[in-house]
Amino acid sequence: MVNVQNATMYSKKLMEKISKSKEEKMKEKIVLSGIRATGKMHLGNYLGAMKNFVELQKSNAYKCLYFIADYHTLTTTPDPEALKSNLPQIALDYLAAGIDPKKSILYAQSNVPEIAELCLLLGMVMPIGELQRCPTFKEKAKKQPDNINHGLFTYPVLMAADILGPRADLVPVGEDQLVHLEITRSIAQRFNSRYGETFILPEALKEKAIRVPGLDGTAKMGKSDNNTIDLSDSAETIRKKLGVAVTDPQRQRRSDPGRPSKCKLFTLHKFVSNENLVTEIREGCKIAKIGCVDCKRKLCEGIIALLEPLQHKRSCIAKEPDYIFEILKKGGEKARKIIQATVTEVREIMGLRMF
Repeated sequence: MVNVQNATMYSKKLMEKISKSKEEKMKEKIVLSGIRATGKMHLGNYLGAMKNFVELQKSNAYKCLYFIADYHTLTTTPDPEALKSNLPQIALDYLAAGIDPKKSILYAQSNVPEIAELCLLLGMVMPIGELQRCPTFKEKAKKQPDNINHGLFTYPVLMAADILGPRADLVPVGEDQLVHLEITRSIAQRFNSRYGETFILPEALKEKAIRVPGLDGTAKMGKSDNNTIDLSDSAETIRKKLGVAVTDPQRQRRSDPGRPSKCKLFTLHKFVSNENLVTEIREGCKIAKIGCVDCKRKLCEGIIALLEPLQHKRSCIAKEPDYIFEILKKGGEKARKIIQATVTEVREIMGLRMF
């Protein structure tokens, strides 16, 4: 005869297990991304990242944290006035692009001092040799041989603190940042191995990653390369920038057939123009029916139309600077609460106590 009491207890435990499994499946994933406060946001930032961020925040599956990495900025840009000026402008660009502070957490990295403490603690499990071999450290050191500072050297550890502090599940990264994410995963694994399972291993979010080409013919639009169209650029500025932008180097005359596959501006067309226009430009370029001036004019129209609503929203928000700082203040408080919990746990695990 079946023991009714045991059967009831088994059934209850089974239901609890199923319920817990459902909760784990339904648990929102934490998405985290940051950008350094080194200058104005540009079209590459918007198309390659910010546009996706806006889409991510619409889903109940994700909890999004976006921060302005002012600590990281100090490693290459020590000018305090530039930092003070750039940070609110980047926050303004985020808001204008569609980041909703009611759905996402927007904050300044330095408003969460626990990140710096976590960087110190994580540094205890990070071998110096790996930091010395980091390709981005070598690259930055070559660019600024007179300013190879400690922050530049430990940049990947601070980035690990940025990610592991809020226990991010997913990190939208470009190919150039994958090495830092791998270092973060390595640090998490070392910490877990030494102190027990503490951190999950964050994954790269690369599904919609794109690389927006620069106006100088290089593969990527970047602030330091001065090859960008900034989100705040006027129509006239955009026309001037595109007017001198690099196209197919072998197309010297209007009558020369072009090579769309070799032209970075044609790649840019794919991101801002409709499918019919892209086809028209591609086929017309091949047989010299369309010249580079025509191509640039149509591209200019597309970019201006794309940025117009964003710039209108930007100008409206800019009239209320206190609103921007209030958003950063509230975002910092929310982020700090999340990251404080992690640092408290890490301190306890590592044997550190507050007296």
